[in-house]
Amino acid sequence: MKLNYDREEFYKAHLARDSRFDGKFFVAVKTTKIYCRPICPARKAKLENLEFFIHAAEAVAAGYRPCLRCRPETAPGSAAWVGTGATVRRAICLMDSCALDEMSIHELANKLGVGARWLRELFQQQVGVNPQALLLAKKLDISRNLLDTSTLSISDIAFSSGFNSIRRFNDAFKTKFKKTPSEIRRVRNSIDTKLILQLAYRPPYAWDRMINFFKGRIIPGVELVEDNTYQRLIRHGENRGWFRAKLCEKNKIEFEFKLNKNANILEFVTRLKNIFDLDCDPMAIENTLQEDTKLRPLLKQYNGLRIPGCWDGFELAIRAIVGQRISVKAAHTILGRIVETCGERQLLDKSLGLTHFFPSAARILEANLANIGLTKPKIESITLLAREVVDKTITLDGTGDFADTCKRLLSIKGVGKWTVEVIAMRALRDPNGFPETDLELQKKIVELQLNPHKWVPWRGYAAILLWNINA
Repeated sequence: MKLNYDREEFYKAHLARDSRFDGKFFVAVKTTKIYCRPICPARKAKLENLEFFIHAAEAVAAGYRPCLRCRPETAPGSAAWVGTGATVRRAICLMDSCALDEMSIHELANKLGVGARWLRELFQQQVGVNPQALLLAKKLDISRNLLDTSTLSISDIAFSSGFNSIRRFNDAFKTKFKKTPSEIRRVRNSIDTKLILQLAYRPPYAWDRMINFFKGRIIPGVELVEDNTYQRLIRHGENRGWFRAKLCEKNKIEFEFKLNKNANILEFVTRLKNIFDLDCDPMAIENTLQEDTKLRPLLKQYNGLRIPGCWDGFELAIRAIVGQRISVKAAHTILGRIVETCGERQLLDKSLGLTHFFPSAARILEANLANIGLTKPKIESITLLAREVVDKTITLDGTGDFADTCKRLLSIKGVGKWTVEVIAMRALRDPNGFPETDLELQKKIVELQLNPHKWVPWRGYAAILLWNINA
């Protein structure tokens, strides 16, 4: 849960330009005396010409000046972020993860605990555009995708993308794309009323392995795997829904879905990408992992693996706590009982083969979890976690500070390092998360004479690889 990389490991993370490392370290070029963020779009220098620093102040003290392109002095964790709770990063996450169709910039600023004017200044300094422009760009990108790949009506696309009026949607769309939504939309001969969305990935993608992972961990009533597809019920705030995912052509995954009301598709897309790890670069990851020569043959056999994510971080945390020191089958039998005990019954569509939404933290607190197979210590851990989530002292949606979230999780009685690493890897999107105390991983590392130190910063993918061996 801490960065403790050597030079070569820092360089691997730097080459990947993966946003998950932004703000966690800085890269300085000796020849130009400039230091950057790991996500900087500038051409990458050779390793021998670089220095790496954990803090931007260290780079400045060493005589480096900040890059004008990536503005490292304003990266997550820098002085520009401290004191405002990583304001800009949280704002961008909220734009991705929250329903902002009725939230103004003033309301967003209030939610972040800052003034609207200060929020605009922070965005201008750190991102280069004001928050309205960034949010508008996100909405338009989603609406364009929906026009191309969904069967939603244009008005539904406008409202689902976060616009409050058709006229404003049409004007903004025409300004950016130089065509109206109706002009750009593909002509469809089908009269199918299903809502469909397609999201792209970088190949290869081990779809069968992903499906098998979910299949072995199905929560009865909430999820279902059949005909090489994955489906589940989803809940967030007042929204209730269902989706089914299947592999399709041209390196895309197709999502058929139903929602009980118009929702901001920005949030929907972000969560789907997290579940199926659609933003990762498998080639960059493989280039690092194959440096462990004992692991190299396995990479060829199990290429295209992804880290299975989750729809909801709280649900994943409950899964991890329940799964401590028992078999996967036993854990999901108990999870099914938890859902039956306090999960909300779905009224979305009686034809669905699924019956319940996974319970919220509030419903967990109201329920009696005795006599369903849980030990008293696990009931106490689950209750303590639910209380922290309800009180908002722990956030598991990725908008909170990563280190602080891990620290707070570890402070909960009964939540150990294995549990936190699983949550970090699958819910908080830490690509280096590695449950090193996992008995199965330890056994395979010894049997195959592997070297986990060579896997940084992609240890999470190595864990998935080892779990897949003989699975």
